[in-house]
Amino acid sequence: MVVLAVLAAVSLSATSSTGTSGTAGAAGADPSTQARLAAARRIPDDPLALGRPDSPVVISEWGDFQCPYCRAYTFDTEPSLLRQYVDSGRVRLEWHDFAYLGPESVLAARAARAAGRQGRFWQYHDALYRQQGRENSGAVTETSLIATARSVELDLARFQRDFADPAIAAQVSDDRALGSALGVTAVPSFVIGGQMVVGAQPLATFHQVIDAVGDRGR
Repeated sequence: MVVLAVLAAVSLSATSSTGTSGTAGAAGADPSTQARLAAARRIPDDPLALGRPDSPVVISEWGDFQCPYCRAYTFDTEPSLLRQYVDSGRVRLEWHDFAYLGPESVLAARAARAAGRQGRFWQYHDALYRQQGRENSGAVTETSLIATARSVELDLARFQRDFADPAIAAQVSDDRALGSALGVTAVPSFVIGGQMVVGAQPLATFHQVIDAVGDRGR
């Protein structure tokens, strides 16, 4: 499912079509300040973010660890975005959970946030996508998530305590609610300076939107 839409005031309207990548078109309304702030956290030392908090552009990603298109974006597109934009200080990437594909999505999201408390969210994030199986196949269990924690060298006792923490479960739920309020209906979805890009879009689409948002902010 692919679409490029724009947040107008605090609501978002979008058109969509089915497909694995496809193309996206741009709309011209400027998003409201409230909508922008709802998507971008800009918290220093946020374990679910990469890049400087004062970067000119924030990419707020909503993803589900069971989603194959999220996996495709993670390995096919994100590395180039990190090299070209995040490492240079032009862009900050912030993760949001949109764990809607089933209970295994929620388990994985909780586990990744537990890893984040040990400063290894992104390592765990990548490990989950590398070992991704069929959706809701029963492969994602507490046992499998502990094994993944071991593979990224976490303190396992602390990981299990944090995984069971109701505060983490609430954060996962709250992120999905925020995404829904902004108009997220599919993953991966990205809010970039108020514009929404949906789907595992080609790198050129991200370049176009990031550069346009950066130019608008100058």
